[in-house]
Amino acid sequence: MNKPVFRLGVVVNPFAGIGGALALKGSDGADVREKALAMGAEKKANEKMAKALSILEALSEQFTIVTAGGEMGEDVCASLGLPFEVVYKSASQQTEGEDTERAVQAFLGCNLDVILFAGGDGTARNVCKIVGDKVPVLGVPAGCKIHSG
Repeated sequence: MNKPVFRLGVVVNPFAGIGGALALKGSDGADVREKALAMGAEKKANEKMAKALSILEALSEQFTIVTAGGEMGEDVCASLGLPFEVVYKSASQQTEGEDTERAVQAFLGCNLDVILFAGGDGTARNVCKIVGDKVPVLGVPAGCKIHSG
């Protein structure tokens, strides 16, 4: 008898915390993100998600990841050689909170055991707005301000 495969949803806000080191108070809004990048800020959310997911590498035959395309999860899963399927792709290179919400909405039809997101307060709100209490949610802190209770 085959053992059920654990299904993990992964979504990354690639711009989470990008303005923090430059005292831009977060990453909300395209203008803040553009300014931060122009000032030399580096995207760190995928790096933080990679660190969180790296402990699963040895267990890769026991789970599959359901994720969003590109920097929203696909890239980090591919870089670690983890099994994944993409269920949402953003139409834009610079993603917004609505992309997180659309990705998580797509996750809801995928019979997930847990959703893991990398982001800050805004990303947490986006994820939980859609998920409610349907699926357990865990966060990888990648923002720069902590205002959520």
